[in-house]
Amino acid sequence: MSKHYLPTTWYDPRIEIRPSPIQGNGMFATQPIREGEVVVVIGGIVMSDAEFRAFIKTVSRFNAIQIAENAHLVDMPTSPGGMNHSCDANLWMRDEVTVVARRDIAVGEELTQDYALYTANPDWILSPCHCGSPLCRHMVTGNDWRRSDVQERYRNHFSPFLNERIAHEYL
Repeated sequence: MSKHYLPTTWYDPRIEIRPSPIQGNGMFATQPIREGEVVVVIGGIVMSDAEFRAFIKTVSRFNAIQIAENAHLVDMPTSPGGMNHSCDANLWMRDEVTVVARRDIAVGEELTQDYALYTANPDWILSPCHCGSPLCRHMVTGNDWRRSDVQERYRNHFSPFLNERIAHEYL
């Protein structure tokens, strides 16, 4: 890949990590966040599918997103928390690494992302889902980006490689 990425993930200073009702620790807004504002820019090192599969066998904790076909961006977390999943997330992707508010987010609200926005591994499963949304899918998979309800909800705000896959499925 010829693109350059931040060496580590940048988090908006209006975010704090604390216990989450969804799972473990989550990210919460300490000040209002407006729709469209950048809240996270994901950084790390780029790994191929094969490198990523080997890497995950060697560590117990990491953050990773798929950024392109055969490319994952992997960051070792520096805090005891991360971005939890919701089936009706309040964040979505502007590009493969820039995470923005999908709607206005209130003080104290947990910031969440739907893992379907950047997960395309057909073997990956999160079950059961604990997001608590009325739109909860109960089981989240690496194929959820194919679901029409998910595509409608997040249209054009998946990672670019998934936006491309979705567009090609409808040609």
